Amino acid sequence: MPIDVYNQTTLGPLFRYWDKKRGGRARPTRREIDPIEMGPKLLPHLMICELADQGNRIRFRLVGTILVKRLGYDPTGQWLADLPKSDYLEHLGKLLRQANAEAAPIYGESNFRYGAKGRLEMRHLVLPLATGEGQPSMVLVGMSHQSDDVFPPQLRTLDKEGVHSAGKREVLPLSTPASWKELQPAHVA
Repeated sequence: MPIDVYNQTTLGPLFRYWDKKRGGRARPTRREIDPIEMGPKLLPHLMICELADQGNRIRFRLVGTILVKRLGYDPTGQWLADLPKSDYLEHLGKLLRQANAEAAPIYGESNFRYGAKGRLEMRHLVLPLATGEGQPSMVLVGMSHQSDDVFPPQLRTLDKEGVHSAGKREVLPLSTPASWKELQPAHVA
């Protein structure tokens, strides 16, 4: 398990919130997740996505303000297939589908290279949510980024001018080591 998931200021608290809400079950229900309850530090970094037609169609139901700025547009209410073609969004779709299919949390990384030395690293925590029978599946997504640039380009610019590569992608175990609760958050945006 990537220890940095628990050690990040965004992904660690999100995982702990989701884990607490699920209790001993594989995943919490959508109704148990309250983005407002998570607080103003997490909400801007979150997305809630709907997976319809057995995960073949993805709609962005809620997109936090920091993610909207990072993307360069607001996809709230839109279907993934209706957005501009993007290697990054294709990678994100794979993470969402995997979390839904495996009913397990997924950690994934994504990297952009641009200009002479520019880089943007994205970290994703994709958490499946239980829904009622006959309802579309839902996932909760937390994202953080790191760059040497104070203001890295938006993803819509990087999709045209940068080079995207998918980094590691792994299923996180539901039983977490006791030591993760003792970790101090790192300062990662």
